[in-house]
Amino acid sequence: MAVYTALQLVEVLVASAIVLFGVLARSPSVTLLGAGYLIGKAILNILVPEGGSVYRRSLIGYAFAAVYLAVALILVHFNG
Repeated sequence: MAVYTALQLVEVLVASAIVLFGVLARSPSVTLLGAGYLIGKAILNILVPEGGSVYRRSLIGYAFAAVYLAVALILVHFNG
């Protein structure tokens, strides 16, 4: 297994643990943080066929995840 692949698997496990912790602790903000990280990671990998550097794909993926997280936290705040 390539080092890059192993690193991605570890990152997904950490993000999944954050989501699980947030759910078990009944903390929407922690759950959304983990979910946003998983969304960023997914977009980073979805963009592989498009080409470009890992840096470029990371900026796009994690920027989208940051927007998602901000909107979701605003919705959680005003929902109760």
